[in-house]
Amino acid sequence: MYLLILFCSIISTTYAYNILVYSPSFGGSHTNFMARIADTLTDAGHNVTFLVPVVDSARKFQLGVKTTKDVVMVDREKHDGSFVDKGAGKYWAAEINAGNIKEVFGEFTAAQTHTCHDFLQRKDIFEEMKSKNFDVGIYEPLTVCGLGFMHAIGIRKIITACSEVFYDTVLDVIGEPLDLSHVPTVLSKLEDPGKWSFWDKIQNYKLSMAYQKWTCEVFDAQTAIYKKYLGEEVPDWRELIAKSSLQFVNSIPYVDFPRTVGQKTISIGGIQVESQTEDLDKELDAVLSERPMNVLISFGSVVRSMDLPEVWRSNLLAAIKSQPNTTFIWKYESDDVSFAQEVPNIHFSKWVPQTSLLNDPRLTAFITHGGLGSTNELSYHGVPAIMVPVFVDQHRNSNMLARHGGVIVFKKQDLGEADKIKNALQAILYDEKYKKNSVKLAELLNNQPLKPREQVVRYVEFVARYGPFSGMDMEGRGLGLLEKNVLDIYFVLVAPYLLSLGLVIVVTFIMLLRVRSVKVQ
Repeated sequence: MYLLILFCSIISTTYAYNILVYSPSFGGSHTNFMARIADTLTDAGHNVTFLVPVVDSARKFQLGVKTTKDVVMVDREKHDGSFVDKGAGKYWAAEINAGNIKEVFGEFTAAQTHTCHDFLQRKDIFEEMKSKNFDVGIYEPLTVCGLGFMHAIGIRKIITACSEVFYDTVLDVIGEPLDLSHVPTVLSKLEDPGKWSFWDKIQNYKLSMAYQKWTCEVFDAQTAIYKKYLGEEVPDWRELIAKSSLQFVNSIPYVDFPRTVGQKTISIGGIQVESQTEDLDKELDAVLSERPMNVLISFGSVVRSMDLPEVWRSNLLAAIKSQPNTTFIWKYESDDVSFAQEVPNIHFSKWVPQTSLLNDPRLTAFITHGGLGSTNELSYHGVPAIMVPVFVDQHRNSNMLARHGGVIVFKKQDLGEADKIKNALQAILYDEKYKKNSVKLAELLNNQPLKPREQVVRYVEFVARYGPFSGMDMEGRGLGLLEKNVLDIYFVLVAPYLLSLGLVIVVTFIMLLRVRSVKVQ
């Protein structure tokens, strides 16, 4: 009887919430981050719907969800192929700066706009989602189309989830300080903030302002779209973001550049890493046993190895050839690998189980683009790496991890110099300091007191029960530049001294004029 009463009491205090995770498909790292959140909540016993408006047709089935079964995919009316694959090759050569952000992200903006139109026209999807009576909605602010949609179907407890360490525009809207004097913006290439020059700080500021300006223009356009289909009464994106119950960020505090955060910001960096790894297939297991050392090469799901400039690829190949005792497992998207037919220590594959490989003790090092997912996996698994950032946040991620001494940051332009590649590869394979520092960081992260998966479950349940938390909205989010930086107060405090100085100057000037006048007479 006692056990029956205990069981009933547990059941009575446990409640499965209905949760909507809105995750457009266009980039593997973004979708995988949202998928891990969805699966974490599913595993905790909640009813999770994974809503996927298709942005890039080539990635519509690369969703990453495993245990979440309620997946609703909303395809576009017309696809012109993969916008990512068609345009990604340019990023090997492109350099993002304050003057070309709009141009560089043009394809992404156009694809998101078309997807927003197609998605919001689906009245059947609207009614289906509305009927589920969701308790909580979770979305990533790469688009605000889903934000307006969730409000329209009645969700008032919303969580913002950033698959990057933060988004500049979101921080500005919620009132969280950007700290641009000593914290690199998401697109920054700057290294140690403690050594920044005045010019570096100007560049960091200009890049953040340009990024925010572009984002606001895109979000304003998407707001017009969701108001058109869902009604003018749906609030502006700024208001909706500011009133979000919480903000999840894919940041690991022990790894990231230190910065000021608000009470609504919860770091869940590493949530992808905590998921169980899969066993390697027999072929890959055999490959890892062929030679004493193994190196994984992968540049992610957006920028492809097959688009490498030919000279850079040849130089990388020469470096690989210089290490005959090492097997290189290269994620390469094309069947045409004839360029490497005379190099026996390469194993090509269009897809690799990256997390499982990084978790295998036989893997010696990783050559990576520095996407945040890969960066966090490196941090947790203690694998030394050569990081070759290509675009977006990859420079920041690489410099962030380099602070801990386990990786070498390699400029993509340096792929044009074969000797530099060989030297970097030699160092990462044989200099023990990189492995030592990597293992030290991994030990710290694997023993940190708060686990990302636990935080996601507890905070989402807390929001479902008690959110939203209007009392946590930052009052300073609506202040102007002068007020937010207390420049108005500084002016008032300094004004008497300035007036006194001005008065002294005026009196002195008048006296000098009188003295001069007397001498002339």
